[in-house]
Amino acid sequence: MKIGAYVSLVAGMKGFESNVSGHIQAPLYALKLLADAGHEVHLITNEFGDDRSLPHCLPKEVELHLVPDARQRGGFHTRTGEQKAGVSPLRFQRQMLQIKSIAHKVDLDVLHSWGQTRSVMLGGALSLMGLRTSTVATLMGANLAIPMPKVVMRSLWRRNRAVTTATRFVADLCQKSGLPCEIVKHGAVRNIRAEVQDEAIESPRRRVLFWRDPSWNNGCDVVKTVYEQLAAKYPDLTFDLAIRPHWKEVEGLDELARRHENINIYRFPYEDGITLPKLILESVCVLMPIRYMSVDPQFVIVESMEAGVPVIASDLRSTPEVITHGRSGMLVPVGDVDGFTEALEHMLADREKLAHMGQNAAQDIRENWNWNNYVEDISQIYDRAVRRGRA
Repeated sequence: MKIGAYVSLVAGMKGFESNVSGHIQAPLYALKLLADAGHEVHLITNEFGDDRSLPHCLPKEVELHLVPDARQRGGFHTRTGEQKAGVSPLRFQRQMLQIKSIAHKVDLDVLHSWGQTRSVMLGGALSLMGLRTSTVATLMGANLAIPMPKVVMRSLWRRNRAVTTATRFVADLCQKSGLPCEIVKHGAVRNIRAEVQDEAIESPRRRVLFWRDPSWNNGCDVVKTVYEQLAAKYPDLTFDLAIRPHWKEVEGLDELARRHENINIYRFPYEDGITLPKLILESVCVLMPIRYMSVDPQFVIVESMEAGVPVIASDLRSTPEVITHGRSGMLVPVGDVDGFTEALEHMLADREKLAHMGQNAAQDIRENWNWNNYVEDISQIYDRAVRRGRA
């Protein structure tokens, strides 16, 4: 089968080729698995300039096609500002016509778009424009609020032969809105332990870690307060932040590190000898007080757990489908600083139990969030989509 995947923004800033968000990792890894299974795979993504580059996780088996970027990106490309709302009508028209042309020229059996709600709408809009290829969409997040009349949204949504998502939370949200959606689960992509290779990992683990953009949306302000309260109380531990550049970094992080010898700030690109896998594998737990989730499930949580590290996270959206409270981590109400502080102290009070929680976390991810059945499950959806298209 000839399969094309549309992923809107694959190229990233130069120097970030190995630091790639989950919404890019997942479709690229899916294409690799499909290619390994014998399918012909194509990636359609937006054009990019000399200041950007493709990620290292792009499979060599994939044929690449570039189309105009219709979104108003603002400072998002350079990590200096929010992504602007809306699209350029002219670029959108050119983008759609080129995607349609590529699909017909290659004679794709299926065009699979990955992303948020706009990516689902794209498949329906292409169908309206006369695309002969059957369209399938994977909804990676749960933001259904887009500036579009509901009747139009439902019409475009249903023009896709199938819409899938990875979590029950997103599927239920779609069903409640009258939008058909079925679950096809995937797993983590990064193997943190394999990335360490010959690096020396300190034992026993003595690190509490936050690794995420240092923004309010990610709860970095909560992390800052929790670290301030507990760093002096636990001098045998380090309380660390591994962060990327961000246009709205929570203020006072460097000052916090200067006040406490056991609080460290690691900024990407990291200094020699510091790698994210090493930081994660030396951690007793990961702190994730996220207020806004970009994907479901959140990859930073899944990847930490897969590495055998329990996670304390916000009780938000699909996260309870990943973390079993008290077994593989802990769930705390969104923004509850005292709750996160108490949860962390509870975990640190019994280090032996904490180690068992890390083992449970790795086991739960291996058993419930893997790619073992992905190719079989998505191939059945592709076959059904092609049959419906022919009918």
